[in-house]
Amino acid sequence: MDNLLKEYDDYIDLVSELVFKRIIEKYGDIYPLNFTDDQEEILVGELAKLTTILEMLKEKEQYEKCAEVQKRINKIQEKLKNL
Repeated sequence: MDNLLKEYDDYIDLVSELVFKRIIEKYGDIYPLNFTDDQEEILVGELAKLTTILEMLKEKEQYEKCAEVQKRINKIQEKLKNL
């Protein structure tokens, strides 16, 4: 019985991860809890957060992480241009 419960828990974890990945792919790296429905406000807020993180990573000389954050910033800037 314990084995079955562990397998079930493992399955739930796997499904949860897959669902979360799909949400991120569809909606981007924007927090699901928003106080506004205005897409521009959400994107500008995310852009501000990522810009701050980028500067912190530069100070720590974590350039690989900087590249990933910069990619996210570029995606958001492109979305803002298309609004």
